[in-house]
Amino acid sequence: MKDFFSNKKQHKNIYFCIHKNNILLIYFIFFIQNFYGQKIIGNWNQLDKGIWYAEYKAIRKSKISDSKISVIKINPSNYNLELKITTQTDSIFRTLPEWCEKESYVFGINAGMYSLVNKFKATGFMRNGNYINNSVFKDAFNALLAFNPKSLDFPKIKIIDLVNEKYEDYKSEYQCYVQSIRMIDNEGKAVYWSAKSKLSCSMTLLAIDKKGNVLFLFTRSPYKPNEMIDFMRLSDLQIKTAMYLEGGPEASFYINLPDTAFGKFGSYVSQTYPTDKNDEFKKMPNIIGIKQK
Repeated sequence: MKDFFSNKKQHKNIYFCIHKNNILLIYFIFFIQNFYGQKIIGNWNQLDKGIWYAEYKAIRKSKISDSKISVIKINPSNYNLELKITTQTDSIFRTLPEWCEKESYVFGINAGMYSLVNKFKATGFMRNGNYINNSVFKDAFNALLAFNPKSLDFPKIKIIDLVNEKYEDYKSEYQCYVQSIRMIDNEGKAVYWSAKSKLSCSMTLLAIDKKGNVLFLFTRSPYKPNEMIDFMRLSDLQIKTAMYLEGGPEASFYINLPDTAFGKFGSYVSQTYPTDKNDEFKKMPNIIGIKQK
């Protein structure tokens, strides 16, 4: 596992499909539980007020890296979330440790995918206040992360489900928006990928649990998106809704607390970068930063 450490202190549901009078059993959650084992439990460590860290075993052992899933849980009542877009500031790409040191963030993660043609531009819709990095909604991206509400009438962070909800109902209510791909919808149902279902990669995800905490998930070992969906549903994380952020070497996070600083970065992408050799944080154009109030 390629981790980064500073010199700071290290601290029974059944689903059926009916077609032409035939009932086809398509998925058994209890079968998966029996196959992979009992409910997946994590051991949590509180790093600071309102921020916790845990490592989980993945639902299957990978031949690459450590087969672990790192989870950072943050209570948004204790922290401010910021969307930092480089084209809105000085147009300089930075690694997550550099971003966190510059902006005094206690946590940073890449803010979703960006264009390979124009790396300054997010792949999906991205807006920070009145500044818009990408004004075009990508058709296949049906999750829209929204945070920094303008009033107390809305949750501090929300994943807008663009299949079941409308952006127009929220576009004046939040400051920050990042579009990506659904994994668990706003009703708590799995959204299994058909396109790119065979993709296998390191990845970062963002989820919101039933208590309103924001969860950031990371795996260095390559897994398929649908395997990560199964992991979230079989874990004790009590996830309400979730979305994909990034895959491959760019998938990374960094914790930057006074007594604890460490980070992790990904590597493997099937077909395009099938190697575990990445040994550094990649420079990012856009990140989500967490700052103490």
